[in-house]
Amino acid sequence: MTDVDKAKELLELAENWLEPFDVTDPFSNLRLEGYLSLKPDYRYGALALLKVGGNEAPQRILATPKLHYPFDRAGAFHFPSVRQIDIYEKIDGTNIFGYQFKDSQDNLHLTYKLRLHPVLRNGKWGNFLDLWKEMLERYPRIPELPVRNKCSLSFELFGSRNAHLMMYDTPLDCALLFGLEPNGRYISIDEIDSLGVPVPTHFGRLKAGDDPVAAYRQIREKLQASIQSQDDEKLRGYEGAVWYITTANMERVLFKCKPESVEAIHWKGGINKTAVMATCWNLLETEDVLEYGKLERLLLEEYSQAEIDAFREHIATCIADVSDELNFRNLVLQAYNKIGIKLAEDKATVMRKLSTEFPRSLMKKAFTLISRYGDA
Repeated sequence: MTDVDKAKELLELAENWLEPFDVTDPFSNLRLEGYLSLKPDYRYGALALLKVGGNEAPQRILATPKLHYPFDRAGAFHFPSVRQIDIYEKIDGTNIFGYQFKDSQDNLHLTYKLRLHPVLRNGKWGNFLDLWKEMLERYPRIPELPVRNKCSLSFELFGSRNAHLMMYDTPLDCALLFGLEPNGRYISIDEIDSLGVPVPTHFGRLKAGDDPVAAYRQIREKLQASIQSQDDEKLRGYEGAVWYITTANMERVLFKCKPESVEAIHWKGGINKTAVMATCWNLLETEDVLEYGKLERLLLEEYSQAEIDAFREHIATCIADVSDELNFRNLVLQAYNKIGIKLAEDKATVMRKLSTEFPRSLMKKAFTLISRYGDA
């Protein structure tokens, strides 16, 4: 049996959903070989890990799933039978998934991965490995969590130093989102011993007999009321909520809920502009350059090929806008570092020197970028 056949069997997927990997784990320093799943369901980002340290060690590792809305495109809700629903804040950052894998001698090793990469890495637009190591220093009990809770753990790495659509006051922090057992069962935060690691805000709990559709709309309105637009087209407030539904059969289903200003910014005809921009930022977690083909592959998880083709020009504009923002950020930070004076020490001198590098119309944006990233 070939390696790809082994991966297809482990993940129960066709080959077109599989992407090969051959990487060195930065935590164990072991070479990991196998295939990563691109299927936008419970296997999103899952691994068919075939070799560890060059030796056969086939195993399936599920990861943070693709979250969907509880309604279809026509707006009809499809909630399962409900025993209980716990509703938590959805944080906008980089997902970090902590998991254990076995080597050929059945020794366990703990590592962490990005959504669509088998381990953590530092990239051109985000030093995710270094940022996560900061969190491990701040919360040294994180490595105990998988053993204590007998599951893998999903985290969100967020803050102004890792900005996406939403802006947060904290420079950098993380939150424990949920657990995932080897059999694929999700464990909500209230069932996890977090050992002091921060968790998202708990918005509420519904019981059997409560109307989930009415509650969903109410939560969505509260989320929308929290949103404040920023000068640089970013937002403050709650990005959304995650619904952890325990069904009547004691299964666990996850849904997402987003406010109108995040969810419903569409170009005339359908595609969500905000979702395209967010997908650009997500792609930069594993790529140094935004390419239309790779972005298209991710967009196909949410939209049809016809919808994407109809808005190709707009999507290309999003790519250009994000690329321009990143390039401008680099120029500003390079100019700032050359000055050799910290913004907090002498703001007037820093801004005066920068004004010789950038036009007045861009100085406010330059100041914002330095405030967020300059001394990170």
